[in-house]
Amino acid sequence: MSSTSTGGFTAAPGQFRIGSVMNKTFAILGRQFGKFALLALVPMIPIFLLTLGALSSGAPSPSGIAFGAVLTGLLTFVLQTVAQATSLYGAFQEMRQQPFTIGDSLRIGLARAVPVIGVGILVGLATGLGFLLFVVPGAIIGCMLYVAIPACVIEKTGVTASMSRSVALTKGYRWQIFGLFLLVIVIALVGALVLARIGGGGLIGDILGFAWQVISTAFGAVLSAVIYHDLRMAKEGIDLDTLASVFD
Repeated sequence: MSSTSTGGFTAAPGQFRIGSVMNKTFAILGRQFGKFALLALVPMIPIFLLTLGALSSGAPSPSGIAFGAVLTGLLTFVLQTVAQATSLYGAFQEMRQQPFTIGDSLRIGLARAVPVIGVGILVGLATGLGFLLFVVPGAIIGCMLYVAIPACVIEKTGVTASMSRSVALTKGYRWQIFGLFLLVIVIALVGALVLARIGGGGLIGDILGFAWQVISTAFGAVLSAVIYHDLRMAKEGIDLDTLASVFD
């Protein structure tokens, strides 16, 4: 059985393991933490500016608070989706142990921004509807569509084709992806709660909260790239250099 090296780790056809995915993700993120944080930060700057604007506008009305919360939530969702796309090139280069620049990662990710946002919106609507109906369907849909954005960027597929591709790739491995999905949520929530207690309310709390949002977004982006790679390797036996050749 052939294998391929991923940043010092080995992946083989037919294998998809939670421990291996997490080890690769932390190793890749740890080696280039500053770059991945910046790749997540750049698309998300409007969120921070919106938060600062809300703080400087004085005491808003209850309707203004509700509108601001909805607007911030929607903007956060869209820009986190874009941040995931801008991080993919860097993640794949780091898996190959090849250098990459912030500029190249942004250029490649932003070139696919329109279909990626479309994928993100449809995935969010499908997952959200599933959670409204019942929690389990939402979790299942989220796992099925977990790698729709990497598929959209790497394979240059359209919105619905990217979602169909994710459904095909995750089939047979959704319990493992569900475990990773829960882990990401727990890490994000625990970190946010801890920083909220440290920072309290006001500007300091908002800055710490935004910083954690950037870090968790960077972590999620690298994780999605590793999951996509390992699924392609497990199901199709495709090697890393072949996957990354789309960027050449």
